[in-house]
Amino acid sequence: MFCFHVAINFAGLLLAVAAQQKLINITGTAGGQVTLPCLVKNLGLYDEVIWQGPYQETISFGDRIISSDQSRYQLKQEYSDDKSLTISNLKSSDQAEYRCMKGATLVQIVYLWVKAPPRILDQNKTIEAFLGDKVMLRCQVTGTPPPTVKWYKEILDSGTRILEDLGTKGAHFSLNVKRDSEGTYTCQAENGISPKAQRYFRINVQLMPVITAPRHVEGERGQQAQLQCTVEGYPVGKVTWWHKGKQLTKDYRTSFKVFNSSSHIARYFLIISALESYDFGVYTCRASNNAGTATGQIQLIEKKTDIRESKCEKIYSPQCHGVLQTNFTLLPNSQGHTKQDKAAFEFNKLYTLIKVQCSKFLLPFLCGTFFPPCINDTVYPLCPDLCEKWRDGCSGTVSNFGFSWPFSCIELYHRLNGSQVCLGTNGVEKIAPFIKITKVSDKEQLLEGEKLTLHCTVIANTNYSITWYKIRKPSFISRPEKFKVGSGKHYVIENVDHDDAGMYICEAANGKGVMDSKNITVDVEFAPKVVVQAEVALMTGLDMDLKCEVLGNPPPIVTWSKQDNMFKTGRETHSKYSNTFTLKIRNMSKSDLGDYNCSAVNILGSDYGLTTIKDYGMPETTRNPEPVVIVSTTTLKQTTRSLEAPNKESSTSTFAGEKSGESQAVSNSCNITYLLFSLLLTLLSMSILHN
Repeated sequence: MFCFHVAINFAGLLLAVAAQQKLINITGTAGGQVTLPCLVKNLGLYDEVIWQGPYQETISFGDRIISSDQSRYQLKQEYSDDKSLTISNLKSSDQAEYRCMKGATLVQIVYLWVKAPPRILDQNKTIEAFLGDKVMLRCQVTGTPPPTVKWYKEILDSGTRILEDLGTKGAHFSLNVKRDSEGTYTCQAENGISPKAQRYFRINVQLMPVITAPRHVEGERGQQAQLQCTVEGYPVGKVTWWHKGKQLTKDYRTSFKVFNSSSHIARYFLIISALESYDFGVYTCRASNNAGTATGQIQLIEKKTDIRESKCEKIYSPQCHGVLQTNFTLLPNSQGHTKQDKAAFEFNKLYTLIKVQCSKFLLPFLCGTFFPPCINDTVYPLCPDLCEKWRDGCSGTVSNFGFSWPFSCIELYHRLNGSQVCLGTNGVEKIAPFIKITKVSDKEQLLEGEKLTLHCTVIANTNYSITWYKIRKPSFISRPEKFKVGSGKHYVIENVDHDDAGMYICEAANGKGVMDSKNITVDVEFAPKVVVQAEVALMTGLDMDLKCEVLGNPPPIVTWSKQDNMFKTGRETHSKYSNTFTLKIRNMSKSDLGDYNCSAVNILGSDYGLTTIKDYGMPETTRNPEPVVIVSTTTLKQTTRSLEAPNKESSTSTFAGEKSGESQAVSNSCNITYLLFSLLLTLLSMSILHN
């Protein structure tokens, strides 16, 4: 019996050594090319060579590439036994274990490591700071091998922009803000693999605004007046105009302009058309930024000479007489024309479309646009449906004529913002309540921990409220539901979490059935997070599944391993960010005891979890059968361990047998058994070396 055990243990040891020799480590560079070697001898007529990649998906079968990404794989055959696989345009996600199989027989295991150039995870940023603040700049870097980070500041030298080395290395750079701290700072990362990575940080030092404005301006009734204030500061901030305690907004008589002389100086203009008696008085220009607020006052004085009794003037173009229930107009119009002859010239260029008669609403729209109808010295905004109805009938005709159309229907809604009446083909009409979202945030993509800011711009002629919702699924079997998360024009999350990713809805409504909504998609990238069960009990002879729950974005590479051995695992996808990776253990035995590692890695980091299979000492109901030589991974582990630490029962029985002295017949039987297993070992070793 002793000879029988020695033969089995020696055979298992040789097989284990042969299996370890099948593992090769290969290193490549992202974007480059690498060849995974595989030497297959004595390939039979019906044998096929199979390459398997990450998660054991099949890359090639025989001489055909069957992977979905065929353009990057190539079977390289320098001679008949060479079955190497070449991978081009390497990616970080290619780092994994690859297997070369001869049918169902494992020939070669190759682990591919991919070197990657530096990548800086932080985005280019602009930082607003006050004098005396302490600013910390961070440059989070990844890459293989780990990159070196240096900091620079952009300066002007004889009119040329150069980078001044600040003498600081590492991921962080701090400074106390002074007036000369303003500028652009750069962090550069390199690890010997091109290209280098760099990010820019713009530090702006905020200064309180200062306003310069004339003390008074003269204006004449029925004419246009222009008020100007110059604002100096950083940032210039928000500038508003006030008159008689009310903030002025854009309407059909009031407009605003701004001209930026530099990042610290801007000129703001308030333009009032067709002055009325109410318009005269004191106007306030108010500028605010985070550093403070400043105001300047301008008095608009009425010029007493040549006051007109009526502001309206008769329309010169006969085509527009009576079209909108009036023959009078008051310029300027929305196109900026202050005289009828210039307005008529532009009107006549588009009159060809009217003759085509593609829509009966086109003429009223053009007349109202170029000659704003004046009724009782008042100009009413046009009804938006005039624009929408003619566009429905004439859009194809406009394209055929090759006109560059200067009008936007949304502009009519802007002029109606807050108004309840408009001018249409039936005269002054009461317009129905409307709400329109004109602008929302684009698709947001950011890292976990960054600040998320969503915005929503609305125009309406009725009171409304803005509500923010998020689409959620409470469970896998439930339907998506809409949950309220905020209100107002902006929705902010200071430190975004991966649970904050998904679909957001900006909804504007007046509570009476009038509403509009827009969707915004938010995508969050974060490092892997692994959750496993800490301990499980050994259940001899039964099957067990070890599960590893993994969160991460981009999707991480996940492996189950025990010591240096990696195992084939199954994957179940729950969502873009969540997966379950299962390691199946069949017919458990004591050789399966120990620590199992589930590790996950992506470009942002890594995580792992340990599961321990323990023997809690449950009595076994049957005696273990005698060992049998089986060529499998589990048997190799058992035989290797039996060589390192023979069980106590075997050692005791051998010692007792020697002490009692067995007969010569038993000795002869042992010798025959040893010879038979030696022959079996020789045949098995030749088969392994031959393959």
